[in-house]
Amino acid sequence: MKTLKNTINSYKILFLTAACWFVVFSSVNLLAVETNATPTRINADKLECDYEQRIVYLRGSVVVRDSKGILKSDNATVYFSNDKDKKNKKSGSSLESASDVGSFSRVVAVGNVVISSDDKAVVITSDKAVWNKKDNTITLTGGPPMVKQGPAYIKAERIIYDLTTQKCDFYPSPQMVFQVSPSEKAKFFE
Repeated sequence: MKTLKNTINSYKILFLTAACWFVVFSSVNLLAVETNATPTRINADKLECDYEQRIVYLRGSVVVRDSKGILKSDNATVYFSNDKDKKNKKSGSSLESASDVGSFSRVVAVGNVVISSDDKAVVITSDKAVWNKKDNTITLTGGPPMVKQGPAYIKAERIIYDLTTQKCDFYPSPQMVFQVSPSEKAKFFE
């Protein structure tokens, strides 16, 4: 009986994690690619759930596919907020329903982070990406983080994308490189 309950709880956590990533991709307009509705798929070598701490760990070769884009990283962690802990302690569990999906506070992807649109028109790379739900921002660090579109790119030590205002801050030491084709150069230098 206990094994069945653990299995059911594992499926609930997997569903909650998938829903969290779906929310991430649905919010990021940098990756907006209109396609047919497809389910969010999360693959990893291993998934671990810590029910007491309200944390889901995705270990090894993490790939999150959504109709809006793809996120790849070595590992990822979903932290659920503790706001419901008092209520859930009364019922004896910490993650019981799909309504808990909205209670996550942060998602952290680490190691060789690559976020891209399906057509790879925009590719974002960094060593670490943190989505903070309270601030509604995604912070990219390490590598240094870089946003590439074709041969052009912008990089800085830290990139912060505000999902609410859809503004990006590149700091400190931002560097922009625009590689222009010979035909485009000819237009400007005739």
